[in-house]
Amino acid sequence: MNDSHPSVIDLVAGGASKRQTIEQRLERRLEVLRGWHREGIPAGKTIPKDLKAARTWEDADLSILPIGSPNEFTSTHPVHGPRVKDIAALLTALKKRFGRPTTKPMTQGSEAATKFDRRAFDRQVEAMVSQWHTERDLRLQEKRRADAAEARSIMLLEENAQKDELIADLRRQLTSHKGLRVV
Repeated sequence: MNDSHPSVIDLVAGGASKRQTIEQRLERRLEVLRGWHREGIPAGKTIPKDLKAARTWEDADLSILPIGSPNEFTSTHPVHGPRVKDIAALLTALKKRFGRPTTKPMTQGSEAATKFDRRAFDRQVEAMVSQWHTERDLRLQEKRRADAAEARSIMLLEENAQKDELIADLRRQLTSHKGLRVV
């Protein structure tokens, strides 16, 4: 197939991601904001400045799609209102905790852009170190298992060689007796 044209599978897969319900879109926003509240805001990401910005928020890396209807993204909505209130509370908590500006996004030269959240950085480093140790332990465990399997394999090959020698010796003994033959 021609590389310049997307395949049917690509089009269907791309369309499936755009078919999230409003509930799924709200839940995804809540998951991301809760994660940021626990672990800190990743570099290059900004907190939506208000609920309108949270409604139109779109980030493919985070699988966040915009919500088109402003009527369904209100704190007084009978179905979605509690989730919208939770999003508003998380936005407020994130702004307080991380001191990010609410009026405009940070620019390269501004003082706010050079602010550094040491606690969030320490948590990220701690999480990475923990992940590294876990991965190293798993690798060492797999290496021990592979070494034990290799040693067992070598031992079985040696046993087989000894048994082959024994079988050959017994066959020689059988052929040396008159009247007996190998079948």
